[in-house]
Amino acid sequence: MSKAMQLDHDMLLNAARLMESEGGSFAGHIARAFYVADSTNRERLLTAFDDMFVRHYKEHRRNEIINAATQGESE
Repeated sequence: MSKAMQLDHDMLLNAARLMESEGGSFAGHIARAFYVADSTNRERLLTAFDDMFVRHYKEHRRNEIINAATQGESE
């Protein structure tokens, strides 16, 4: 099983949003395909582009942690 398949739907959506906004043209197209894919094709996308989804999810989490720390410092 791919690592991306272990992420829940919200985690995958966060990864796809980051892929679309910051991942470049190709990653953006993969993200948009993910949004409209049925469960079979979604699984295919996650298997084929496992590293892309996992990398962008990890980047999303890093951004959340940094933002939380930054907000804590400003309070």
